[in-house]
Amino acid sequence: MVQYLTEELEPAELLPVGTVLHRRYNIGGVLGRGTYGITYFGHDEKTGTQIVIKEYFPYALSERAGQGFALSPKNKACGALFFLGSEMFYRQHLALTDVKGSDNLVTVYTAFFENGTSYAVMERLEGITLERYLQLRRRRLYPEEAMYIAASLADALLVVHSLNSLHYDVNARSIFLCTDGSVKLIDFGAAKAGLRARHAVDDTEPWVDLAAVARTLYEAMSGMAVFGDGIQPNASVPPQMYQLFWQIIDAEGYRRISSVFDYRHALACVEIGAICPEVTPEDVLSEIPQIRKPTAANRPQVSQAKQQPQEESQRRTLLDRALDAMEGAVTTEKLPDDVAQKEQRIKRKVGIIYAGVVAVALILALILRGLIH
Repeated sequence: MVQYLTEELEPAELLPVGTVLHRRYNIGGVLGRGTYGITYFGHDEKTGTQIVIKEYFPYALSERAGQGFALSPKNKACGALFFLGSEMFYRQHLALTDVKGSDNLVTVYTAFFENGTSYAVMERLEGITLERYLQLRRRRLYPEEAMYIAASLADALLVVHSLNSLHYDVNARSIFLCTDGSVKLIDFGAAKAGLRARHAVDDTEPWVDLAAVARTLYEAMSGMAVFGDGIQPNASVPPQMYQLFWQIIDAEGYRRISSVFDYRHALACVEIGAICPEVTPEDVLSEIPQIRKPTAANRPQVSQAKQQPQEESQRRTLLDRALDAMEGAVTTEKLPDDVAQKEQRIKRKVGIIYAGVVAVALILALILRGLIH
C-alpha cells in the first residue's frame, strides 16, 4: 500500500516495530499518520499474511499515555468524543468483515479493542490513491478513466449500503487504484462522521456517499474545486457525465439520484467507454514530482457556481474546525511566565507611546489656538 504520510510523526506516538496486537498481529512499520489515526504494515503471525493495521488515534483528542502503548483522552472534555469515535470505528470495520473478498472493497479481516482504543486489520494492497495518481501523471482524469472508477465505486457502495452502513468519507484519498487493475474503496469514515455530527450516524442518507463520488470525480476531471453543492459545465467533463454528476449533487433533491441502484442505472446510460487507470509497481515506489507554487496565470480554478473567498477556514473541513475549536476550549495550558511578562512589557510601551502622541497633539492644538487668538 502506498505511503501517505501527512503529519510529522513523533516516535512517542507510534507503536514500536515488533509490537504484537491481539496476540497475533505483528507491527512491521508505519505507513502514515492521518488526523484520526495511524496506519501500520505488518504480518499475521498465525497465518503469515501481510496485513495493514489501522489504529484509531485522533491526535486532537488523545495521546499515548506515558511509556506504555495505551491511549487516553487528553482531558475529561475530550473523553466522550474519543470513546464515541472509537466505538464507531470498531462497529463499522467489524461490519465490513462480513464482505471479505469483495472486488471493490478493501478486505477487513477483523476489528478489536486494545490499548484503550480500537484497531482494524485489513489486507495489504499494492497501488496508489487517486490523489497520488493525479499528482504523478500531472494531468486531469480522463472521462474513460472516470467511468471505470465510477462503475467500480457503484459496486463497492452497493455492498457497503447493503450492510445498512455508509462509507462517510469518499474522496481522492479513499479511492485506491491497484496494480492488478482493480479499484478499491478504503479509509472508511464513520468515526469522522460521528464526531462531526456529535450524534449517531445511522440516519444519514445514502445520497451522502453518492454525492461525494460525484464531487470527487468532477474535481479530478475538471481541476476545479467544488465548494458546497454547486458545479458548472466544464470542457473536460462530457455533457452526459456532467448531467449525471449534477443530478447526484443537486441539494434541492428535485431530480436527485439518491440510491446506488438509481446511480448504476443512470451510469449505464452514459455512452462513454471505460478504461482502467494503469498503475505500475514503479508508480508505487516513485516520488511525486515537485510542482512550482501557482502564479496568477496557473492558479487552480474554483467553480463559479460557488465562487467565494478561499480563506483558510473555508478550505478546511467542518470537522477539523470543530475539533480545533473544541481543543481550544478544553485546553487549560497557560503561556510561560517569560512570554506573558514580555507581552505585558510590550503593552506598557505601546500605552506610553500612545499617551505621548495624545499629549503632543493637545499641546499643538493649544499653541495653534493661541496663535489664532
